[in-house]
Order: sequence, then structure tokens, then C-alpha cells
Amino acid sequence: MNKGRTGSMRLAGLGFAAVMLAAGVAGALGAERGMAQMGRGLAETWCASCHLIGNEPGDKAPAASEAPSFVAVAEKFDAARREALATWLATPHGKMPSLSLSRAEIADILAYIETLGGAPGR
Repeated sequence: MNKGRTGSMRLAGLGFAAVMLAAGVAGALGAERGMAQMGRGLAETWCASCHLIGNEPGDKAPAASEAPSFVAVAEKFDAARREALATWLATPHGKMPSLSLSRAEIADILAYIETLGGAPGR
């Protein structure tokens, strides 16, 4: 095979791989954002009566609640605590009602919490 042609094919292959990698990363980031948006919606539905769930100007703190804000949770959030928090959300306890959240819903809520800060890589 011709060295020039082999080099061109190799370069084309590398270019294709780079495009596919970039598309995969962009797709993953888009999916993450979608999960976080779903998590925000779930938090508004199930959590906002006790927790301040965001840090946007329109977000209002619930009256006389001892529950931590989602921002406070996010400040302590890391990969090691992710699994513990998922278990916490799946298990009825104390003053928090049993929400019967699915694994996907829990993952969405955790994705939302990660957007509030404190997550690795931010």
C-alpha cells in the first residue's frame, strides 16, 4: 500500500474518531442536563414543601422547616456520598415521608443536586 495513502487513511480515521468522541461527550452532557431538569421538576413536586430546592431568584424557602436546602446538600455532595444519598432517598426515615421514588427518579434528583455546586469536576 502507498505510504501517502496509508497516512491519509490513518489521519481520516483519527478525525472520524475525534468527531465521534466529541458527539458522544455532547450527547452525554445533554442527557445529564435533561436528567437534572427532570430532577428539578421532581424536587418541585416532592421536596419543595420541606426543602429550599434551588438558588434561583424565584425559589422560596418553605415556612419553618428544619430540612436542609438542596444547596447545603450540594456543598457536601461528592461521589462517595452519592450512593448514601440515593439510599437515603429510597428509604423512609424520620420526618421525611416515603416517596416511593424509582431509581431513575432518584438519579434525576441527584443530577439536579450536582448542578447546585459541590460536585467533583466543577
